[in-house]
Amino acid sequence: MGHELWIDTSEFKVEKGTKVDFDLRNGENFDGFSLGYFDRSVEKFYWRQNGERFDNASRQGDIPALQIEPDKNGLISAIYVSKPSVIKYKDFKKFHSFAIEKNAKDAVDLHLSQSFPMENFSEIYTRYSKALVGVGSSIGSDQANNLELELIAKENPYTDDMSDGIEILLLYNGQPHAFATLNVFERSTIDFGVNTFAVQTNEKGMATVKVKNDRTYLIDNVILRPASMKLSKDKGVIWESLWAALTFGVKEASGL
Repeated sequence: MGHELWIDTSEFKVEKGTKVDFDLRNGENFDGFSLGYFDRSVEKFYWRQNGERFDNASRQGDIPALQIEPDKNGLISAIYVSKPSVIKYKDFKKFHSFAIEKNAKDAVDLHLSQSFPMENFSEIYTRYSKALVGVGSSIGSDQANNLELELIAKENPYTDDMSDGIEILLLYNGQPHAFATLNVFERSTIDFGVNTFAVQTNEKGMATVKVKNDRTYLIDNVILRPASMKLSKDKGVIWESLWAALTFGVKEASGL
């Protein structure tokens, strides 16, 4: 279950009146398959532009999961929140690999120290994914959406100078999340090769991600925490994970 879920599109910078397809993709290393839209798995799926919010008009099974045709210039943010899902681990090894991959060794230590089951135990997880698309002038700024875990671009990737990198803020329960690891997947728009690296948030929950021309970026963060007593009782789970993802494109790092 170490797979990311992100919002992808073929063009992250378009002119107004252009149809934009948002795919929900599930996979690894910024390569995955498109998921259809189904109410049973979607808690929220909407897009924002110029201070307005627009709910999705998707139908069951739609691929791409969301299609829009913006008629105004400005920065668009598309936001997806999944309904919680449960995964069962047959053995501890798979959980251990996932926790280490997501920089959550403390979860491994806690699992062992608390004598949690070493096989046939469960985790509940929720996805919080966002994509930024520039339309025309692309003016605007990414905003917080009151999500439990959220990545926010503090610079506009379609208008601002990012020659020194783009500032990313991580919010957890509405507060800056300090000293957390952000995994970065950098995909070329020319040969589609993917480079990966990680950055750390500082004491203010901010991290700088260096960007290059003609690239698409997926940034993610995962919180792995013991399930609450209510979740343990209602869902029979031991662990809970929250997954945040942010995607955007960079044509010119120095700004368009």
